[in-house]
Amino acid sequence: MFSVKEEASAIQFEISSKMRNVDRIIGEVDVFLEQLELKIISEFKIVIRELLINAIEHGNQNNPDRTVHCAVEQVEDVLFKVTVEDEGDGFDYKNLDMAIPEDPRQVRHRGYALIKSFTEKILFNEKGNQTTVYLRMSRETEFVTHEENNWQIITPSGDITATVANKFRILLHDLVQQGSARYRFDLKQVEDMDSVSLSVFIILSKMLSNDSNTPDLEIINVNSDLVNLFHMTGLDKTYRISPTA
Repeated sequence: MFSVKEEASAIQFEISSKMRNVDRIIGEVDVFLEQLELKIISEFKIVIRELLINAIEHGNQNNPDRTVHCAVEQVEDVLFKVTVEDEGDGFDYKNLDMAIPEDPRQVRHRGYALIKSFTEKILFNEKGNQTTVYLRMSRETEFVTHEENNWQIITPSGDITATVANKFRILLHDLVQQGSARYRFDLKQVEDMDSVSLSVFIILSKMLSNDSNTPDLEIINVNSDLVNLFHMTGLDKTYRISPTA
């Protein structure tokens, strides 16, 4: 048995206790999230998979005649509630140790340790056969661009990391090809960057240095951590850096 009920902001499953249904649910949730313009992340997959495996294996004792109920609900923009319930007798969740085992050979309760590390909250019903978790997704960063007084104003919607570095690089390459030589990056929504994304800023300055126009580069509304990062990597030698007011 594999039953799916989908609404605008929620998807529900009722499945027989067969392990092959776990990956089917992951696939359906992936499509559901795409409709919300979100991409399933590995942490989300791990949490759902561990909850379902626990329900099938420990709750229902791998009995295919017993069912598992699973619901994934969008609570806020990127906050989701996942509930999994089995037909077993429940367990003593009040004494559950969810710490990561020091002994890598220890298997018992490792699933709940992973679930705890990736979620904001874990709740159990009184019987102990239903687990509800809250976990947060993240939208892929977009780059909003507009021109103002011959400046290209680029405002990322979130963190700039390796995940979006190639999209960022292509955007800047296209702008350079159009002849733009003045760039202002507004990082008011950026909290974190990595070495891959930093290299894109460096590549842009080198591309413009080879052009006949004198490049004008600014980075504004930068948090203190990123200011330190730009100083450590020397990016403040080619860009004017303006910290958040």
